[in-house]
Amino acid sequence: MISNNYYFNLFPVKINIINIIKIGRKYIRFKIFIKILFIHYFLILYNMYRSKRAANSRPFHSKKCKNFEFITFWSKKVNELVKKINDTTSHAHATHHDLLVKFVNNEYLGGMGELDNKKRVKGSKHDDLTTSSNVIEFKFRSDRLESLPVVLKNRETIFKRNDCIYFSYFLERGYKDKTKIIKDQICLYYLIVVIFSRENEPLNLKELLNEVRKEEIEFTKEVAQKSGIDLVEEEFYAVGNMIKIRELERELEEKDKEIERLKAQLKTK
Repeated sequence: MISNNYYFNLFPVKINIINIIKIGRKYIRFKIFIKILFIHYFLILYNMYRSKRAANSRPFHSKKCKNFEFITFWSKKVNELVKKINDTTSHAHATHHDLLVKFVNNEYLGGMGELDNKKRVKGSKHDDLTTSSNVIEFKFRSDRLESLPVVLKNRETIFKRNDCIYFSYFLERGYKDKTKIIKDQICLYYLIVVIFSRENEPLNLKELLNEVRKEEIEFTKEVAQKSGIDLVEEEFYAVGNMIKIRELERELEEKDKEIERLKAQLKTK
């Protein structure tokens, strides 16, 4: 027969087991809480990284200055625009000019501008692009800002008919080490547009040009940072006259074909 003292002696053991179970439950809850807290913290960091990455990869940047504004585009669409210009068989400057006007109208003005579809004839008067509030004159140039002085010298004449001047040029991304090749083909060409408005207070030509050149240096640094370019290893190159370059390339291609044709003829003799 089991005495009452036996059950009395087991009672503290029972209490200890219950306490252990309670402590174990608390430990498990604490562990789960830590895991949830860690996951929550990780998600916050991930969302911050994701939003920052999305902001940096947006293929557009702008900067408003006192007397003008910079805007730039870089994306697959810009590369396609460059390809269209290079692949256009027409040597007429107006063909390439209109490709640029359509691109800026669609990508920057949301297609709200109306293009003048009259045939381009030297000396004829036509509006490049008309919006509900402005008439815009486009100047599509090569070699960065080299031809800007000539354009701005005639700004008073241009502003008699137009409200804005959109001075445009391309920059190409490349390594300083010429033996390296850019693998990211999406972010290769940059279309820069400098917008001048007749509403801005007039400056003399020298002051305005100095201001544009100074701000362009800062602007390209901002663009490089936003598009993920390391200016220690990479830089922007001024794109030359793509129309002339493409014409020379075609001439060389034709000459290469002719050489191959002559070689083939010699082999058959």
